[in-house]
Amino acid sequence: MRLQRGLADLERCEPERAARIRQRARESVRRLSSEFPGDPVSGVLHEGEEAEQRFADFANDEACPVLDPETGYCELYESRPMTCRVFGPPVRSEEGLGVCELCFQSASEKEIAACEMKPDPDDLESRLLADLEKSTGRRGNTIIAFCLATWI
Repeated sequence: MRLQRGLADLERCEPERAARIRQRARESVRRLSSEFPGDPVSGVLHEGEEAEQRFADFANDEACPVLDPETGYCELYESRPMTCRVFGPPVRSEEGLGVCELCFQSASEKEIAACEMKPDPDDLESRLLADLEKSTGRRGNTIIAFCLATWI
C-alpha cells in the first residue's frame, strides 16, 4: 500500500517518471511470472516452508523496478517497504544477526553487533498490516514488481 500510494503521488507530479517505473515493473513481471513462487496473476507469494525455500533465491538477479537504471537511486524512497528499510544494517531474526556481506566485509562480530538495528521495536508494522488486511481484504506477501505492475 505504501508503494502504491508513493507511485500515485509521483504520477500526479511527474507522470512520465511514474510511467517508466510502471513499465519496468510490468517488464519484470513478464520475465519472472513463469518461475514465480506464488500466484502469478495476483502476485501473492505462496506460504509455507517449501514456498519460502523457492523464494530464497528467486529473482536475485532481477533489478528492482523502482531503481532508476541510470543512477541506481530508488525513485520511491520515501515509500519503500520494510524489507528495503532494513536492508544493510545488521538485523536480528530467529537465525541470528543477519548481515549484509557487502557492508561488513572486514568488521569484527563486536563491531557488527554494535551496529544492530531494531527496525520495528514496537511491532507497529504487524498491527498496520492486520488493519490493512481487515479494511481491504487483501492478504499475503508479494514483490515490488507485482505490487506496482498489477495495481491500477
